[in-house]
Amino acid sequence: MEHSSNALNKNLQDASRIGRTSGSKAPEFQELYDYEVSAKNLVGATFPYQALLHRAYVIMLAEQKIISHEEAKSILNGLVKVDKLAVDNPSLQVYLPYEAQLIKEVGSVGGKMHIGRSRNDLDNTTNRMFLRDQLLEVIEGVIRLRTAIQTKALDHLQTVMVIYTHRKEAQPGTLAHYLTAIDESLAKCLARYLQLYERIDECPLGSGASGGTSWALDRYRVADLLGFNQLVVNTIEGAAGWDHIAEFASDNAIFMSDLSRLASELQLWSTDEYNSVELDNSYAGISSMMPQKKNPDALERTRKAAAITTGQLMSVLTSLNSIEYQHSGVRVMLEPKSLDALLAATHTMTGVVSTLHVNKETMARYARENFSTMTDLADVLVKSAHLDFRDAHEVIASVVNNAIAGKKTADQITVAMIQTAAKERLGHELTISEQQLQTALDPLQSVAHKTGPGMPAMSSVMQMISNGQKDVAAKSAWLEKHKAYLSRKNEALMELVKKY
Repeated sequence: MEHSSNALNKNLQDASRIGRTSGSKAPEFQELYDYEVSAKNLVGATFPYQALLHRAYVIMLAEQKIISHEEAKSILNGLVKVDKLAVDNPSLQVYLPYEAQLIKEVGSVGGKMHIGRSRNDLDNTTNRMFLRDQLLEVIEGVIRLRTAIQTKALDHLQTVMVIYTHRKEAQPGTLAHYLTAIDESLAKCLARYLQLYERIDECPLGSGASGGTSWALDRYRVADLLGFNQLVVNTIEGAAGWDHIAEFASDNAIFMSDLSRLASELQLWSTDEYNSVELDNSYAGISSMMPQKKNPDALERTRKAAAITTGQLMSVLTSLNSIEYQHSGVRVMLEPKSLDALLAATHTMTGVVSTLHVNKETMARYARENFSTMTDLADVLVKSAHLDFRDAHEVIASVVNNAIAGKKTADQITVAMIQTAAKERLGHELTISEQQLQTALDPLQSVAHKTGPGMPAMSSVMQMISNGQKDVAAKSAWLEKHKAYLSRKNEALMELVKKY
């Protein structure tokens, strides 16, 4: 008995991986759990950027002869000591205690580091540096998600499925056509993020409390040292501006609403009743009570993360609506945990899409049996029987009603059923052959005939995939360029510090 108990304990190293989802959990999926219990906060997240800012500012002060080379050297050496202390004592990560500790380490010269600046422009600058890096991570995540979606689409160019409207069967399409729709939506999210980067990449340092300073600061120099490509020019805007944060929150809410809609639809398709897709075990959860369950936890937690990003947007906007156009402690910043939630959901959905198991046979059967081809059949009547579309629409509606009453599926509709409906609705039979009927009822042929731009035929979908891949390649090049630029700037700043 003791031996079997030990064996069981070995198998339950992760107690959440039992039942039908035994096996390892995807690390991306684990992110959706980790951010919730994280102790991460804004002060800690922005502190590394504050440390860089101090160094750049001190170098600029020395270059402008506002402080001497020796004073700069003393301050820079003191910063190394205080930064080490701040790792173990987070209270020192707040500026005034940090400055007080610096003065303890190097004497009163430490107080010269703050010449010409305020916590207002200091905090706004470190916030922008933090958000700039976070934005690059988001952009990278969206690029990877789009790549996964495009790859999955290439695998399902001929996977026929029903496209739904109002959660009812609408028309035949393919899974690839559906996924390229998601990709096009994400492309717009990605474009918004890239546009936002330019507005975040502006340095407010030198604005002081809002009215600037009479000290001969070189704002352009310190901005360049920190990797910024432009200034927030007006010093009041430098202290008061918050629209870039509201825009980031808005872009996040839009992106996550798209991601949540995808997660919601996949969850619907993965129900026992739909049985069209199934999550890979590494992205699914279990019931602690019911052994048959395989829960879509990755999808539900993604939708939960979307709610958090929407809440952040409302908090930011509400805080701005309640204040004047000036620096204020009322303003709400994007919290690191909300950004972590977004990134975790993005990484998770990338894995979900890549590993998704698709039940092609079930999808094809729904498209064949559940009346999604009825628009094609109405179009045949317009072409062959020369009806106007409204009459054709009404005839086929009667055919569908009669088929449902007779417990027949769409692929069991006959020419005789159409003639009966035509006589009831129009008073005469119509010209339609058996071959025309079968062509119209075949979802594969329905898809193949729709070759216009953006339509579900393979040629059209391939063009969309190709366009999406080119866009992703261009955006990937943009990302690598900007990441490399910031990395070079950080290295150059630290090399300059060494000279002191």
